[in-house]
Amino acid sequence: MGKREDIYEYIIGRKDELAKEWIDQSAGGGADSVFDKGDKGKLHLQHDKLIEKVSRIFIEKDEDFKLHIDEWSESVATDWVKSGVTMHETISQFRVIRTDYWNCVKRYIMSEKQSFTIEDAFYWSNLVNDAFDFIMENFARHFEEAHKNILTSQQQMITELSSPVIPVKRGIGILPLVGDIDTYRARVILETSLAQAAEQKLDMLFIDLSAVPIVDTMVAHQLFQLIDALRLIGVEAILSGIRPEIAQTAVQLGIEFRGIKTQATLMNALALYS
Repeated sequence: MGKREDIYEYIIGRKDELAKEWIDQSAGGGADSVFDKGDKGKLHLQHDKLIEKVSRIFIEKDEDFKLHIDEWSESVATDWVKSGVTMHETISQFRVIRTDYWNCVKRYIMSEKQSFTIEDAFYWSNLVNDAFDFIMENFARHFEEAHKNILTSQQQMITELSSPVIPVKRGIGILPLVGDIDTYRARVILETSLAQAAEQKLDMLFIDLSAVPIVDTMVAHQLFQLIDALRLIGVEAILSGIRPEIAQTAVQLGIEFRGIKTQATLMNALALYS
């Protein structure tokens, strides 16, 4: 067995010790830190897996090592983001793990110092540091991706909840739109409104715009698409709440609402059509 395999076996034999040492050191992260109040068993297992993955640098080709690290990073980064770990905490934890890991390698080198040269020590030091540099960069990328995915999911949920189709009686519903409507939100409104209208078996849907500050060509186009799509599934749409300043802007932009039923207020629309 060569030196690489010897070091690998030495570290793997001490991974449980390293995990306990890390968790003990990480317990001072603050009362709100996942490393203080989180699942210690899961953290221990994640650390064990990291030690196994990073130690493969001694026995595997570089591309195989990086593949294993990438798999670990993707899984753990997603879990840590969901648990509320910040990027600052992540960097701090990796600094602790790197130090503990190198101290373990150093203890092995010192215990076998008669067979190691200074050049060997520098080589192993560079190998370990390069490995952890890659781990931290790779983990940061997955952490950012996971964070973006969660934010996108939350934003979509908020957007969907902000555009509910409210049933008022059998076959009739109201879609009150509130706030600015961008391209993304317009698409979500189109998709969710159609689904809700079909689910509620509506014949008529009142779309109220009284809380929409701006109706430009993009918003109008999306509204026309929604009305056309509703018509295809048998739902008649009536617009209400188009304020005078919005009507003036629409005329100036050449936006035409021909063929679309409109009422000044939602109350008028309900009184007239329901």
